[in-house]
Amino acid sequence: MRPHYTYWMWTTGTYEVTVTIPLNWQRRYLVTGYLVQTDGDDYAHTYISQVCHYSGSDVISCGIRDIPDDTYLRIVEVIQSASSVTIKLKTRGGRHRAEGVVYEL
Repeated sequence: MRPHYTYWMWTTGTYEVTVTIPLNWQRRYLVTGYLVQTDGDDYAHTYISQVCHYSGSDVISCGIRDIPDDTYLRIVEVIQSASSVTIKLKTRGGRHRAEGVVYEL
């Protein structure tokens, strides 16, 4: 297991911030992410918002995940056959920061 990509996202106020990470569809990855700062009693969560899979020839299928607002304060998921993954930090008020690492397995 070796690090493939490290990311940081931060907000102040009500925002949605995303980062899209390119992947090699022939490999497997462990995607991690955590809220490392929540300043104030306001709302924040981080989650995988989109995964694009490569299925051969010219076809890339992307799936959007509709995650409820009160779940997923952290990310720990194995992804395979994917060409990219998008991670989102969604906040309402306060200052919040999320960070994580995508590992190649």
